[in-house]
Amino acid sequence: MLPREKSTTKSSKSATNDVAVQYVKGVGPRLGAIFESRGIGTVRDLLTFFPRAYEDRTRLKSVAELEAGVRASTAVRVLSSRKIGTRMGRSMLEARCTDDSGTLMLKWFHAPRGLEQRLIPGTPIVVTGSPKAYLGKMEIIHPEISWNKTSDVVSKEEDLNVGRVVPIYTELEGIPSRTFRKVLWEAIHKYGPTLPNDLPPQMLGKYDLPSAFEAAKEIHFPKPETDIQSLVDFKTLSHARFIYEEFFKFEYFVMQQKLGVEKQSAPAMGLEGGTKASRDLTEMLPFKLTGDQARSIAEILEDIAKPHPMNRLVQGDVGSGKTVVAFLTAAAALAEGFQATLMAPTEILAEQHYKNAIRLFGGKLRVELLTGKTTESERNRLLPRLLAGEPLLLIGTHALLEDPVQFANLGIVMIDEQHRFGVEQRRTLRGKRKSGVPHSLLLTATPIPRTLALTAYGDLSTTTIRELPPGRTPVRTEVVSGNQRGRAYEKIRSELKEGHQAYFIYPLVQDSEAEGFTSLKSAISEAEALGREVFPDYKVGLLHGQMRPDEKTDIMERFKRGELHVLVSTTVVEVGVDVPNATIMVIENAERFGLSQLHQLRGRVGRGAAQSYCFLFTHPRVGEETAHRLSVLEKTNDGFEIAEADLEIRGPGEFLGTRQSGALPFRIADLVRDKQWLLRAREDVLELLKTDPQVALPENSAFRSFLQREGREQSERLKTS
Repeated sequence: MLPREKSTTKSSKSATNDVAVQYVKGVGPRLGAIFESRGIGTVRDLLTFFPRAYEDRTRLKSVAELEAGVRASTAVRVLSSRKIGTRMGRSMLEARCTDDSGTLMLKWFHAPRGLEQRLIPGTPIVVTGSPKAYLGKMEIIHPEISWNKTSDVVSKEEDLNVGRVVPIYTELEGIPSRTFRKVLWEAIHKYGPTLPNDLPPQMLGKYDLPSAFEAAKEIHFPKPETDIQSLVDFKTLSHARFIYEEFFKFEYFVMQQKLGVEKQSAPAMGLEGGTKASRDLTEMLPFKLTGDQARSIAEILEDIAKPHPMNRLVQGDVGSGKTVVAFLTAAAALAEGFQATLMAPTEILAEQHYKNAIRLFGGKLRVELLTGKTTESERNRLLPRLLAGEPLLLIGTHALLEDPVQFANLGIVMIDEQHRFGVEQRRTLRGKRKSGVPHSLLLTATPIPRTLALTAYGDLSTTTIRELPPGRTPVRTEVVSGNQRGRAYEKIRSELKEGHQAYFIYPLVQDSEAEGFTSLKSAISEAEALGREVFPDYKVGLLHGQMRPDEKTDIMERFKRGELHVLVSTTVVEVGVDVPNATIMVIENAERFGLSQLHQLRGRVGRGAAQSYCFLFTHPRVGEETAHRLSVLEKTNDGFEIAEADLEIRGPGEFLGTRQSGALPFRIADLVRDKQWLLRAREDVLELLKTDPQVALPENSAFRSFLQREGREQSERLKTS
């Protein structure tokens, strides 16, 4: 039987969210300090610390049925126990057990206090863990022990750990799983009934979702009749209840932030003059805009004519022409007397943008360049012009963020490959306007999956460019492993013989970086080997991020002029490098890169009319999962499809990169698994903001209480930070 449920305590203390976890029975100050150091300071934190998985312990296996590596539970009795020394000078506790079908060894390198005294010969126990074979016998290292009911040391909490579906939590060092479950049992029955329902009741009723208490109780201590697979897949209504709540709250704050931006004042640019200037420059282009480009510019010009700041993301596949959209947007701003800036993540890309602007528009678009290479005399000439408010487009790198750079009349901030910059860097650039908030245009060639767009980028308006300019031939991609390299090299030689060029991309600059990763290849060592052994009749150049800026520029210019046939590089060429004559992209150790990054690198070729090829060289023994992941690139050139696959495989944290991996604080919700709940939550938030923007109606009082509580907690955090 399970422990008897306690009667609900009705004191005001138990009815609050801020009861310290140390007051839960069985915790106390010492364990409470450990809980708090792991981010579990209150009872609500504890009850919403959800399991990461579930384990079916309803059936006990015999020792003979145990399989190596397959976690299971088995009922055995202790034959003997002893402490033995290890090579490290420490002691190990070892227990020999049996159930008459076989012998099982249990080992603890860090045995819990008092465990040895309880492992008395003849004592029945239930053991849970992952067995492995050792010297002809099965053993389990650091098993979880439950004391069988027939033992005189049995406690009433044992049924929390055996004979049922048991939740598995992320390990909290210093708090055994058994202790954690016991504490949760105490908390759910004393404090659970007063766990607040933060969501409007009509929202819960819409999807037949249970109360916070009922959902938390079912998640932590599932009923015997609950479908095990639904628990494992996080598909019960109890899981859905908290998944939906997390998404609802998150989307509410995202939409509130968007509304807050829209209430700020921004430079209102007259639509007529800007539109004319943009149209005039469009007529100078040596090509016709695609329908998506024209639509994007129209959306942007309409936005910047409004009195509140535009906050728009333009996403388009590699080579879709986002930069031209940025140039024409800048022309509109300049025509209205404002300044514009375009920040790029690398000097190579910034210089390319600058040269393209001059090549396409000549003096019709007033443009300047500011990078780390800009001389002091050039800076001294440029900075006063910015302070004087001269209408111009300033293209640059991180150098734009430096303190001396200030604009008198900055109308629009544009950031290329925006995911390469942190939130603070984007905020710093927007702060370069003396007063007010400039319009903001973010550009990315890494298409963002819809679920991410609704969360990490939910406060942005989104423009999508899917059409590619005419004349582009899709790149043929092939995964190459082991003895297939020879055939790939032959194809590369034939392309070089035709007068085309090739990129070879490596994950490392030099071998010294590869400590612990001896299978990884580096650009410096491989450049020499390629030139000497593989392509002796062709000129091979080397490019990487540790070179001086002038060296990098020189190498790129020589490659563009065709003086170099093969360019060996790191991912420094991932964005913006445009050499239409290059038809070969080879990526070594392709298994080390994410799909979106591989797609970006592949986008360096296929920029002309000639057929281009991408070879993904892999280690001979890549796993099945990696092979499946890379096969996505063989099947499609659609960056949007690739981005969705990348999100599904790697998850949002990896997809966003370290700068933004903490931007999605979900405890139980998963963007891939639960995207339908995300879409429902967003629709419901929009409906709430439409029908009750002040959250003042009686039926929304629960959510209003949550917002007030959140406001108080945020104020407290600011005071203590």
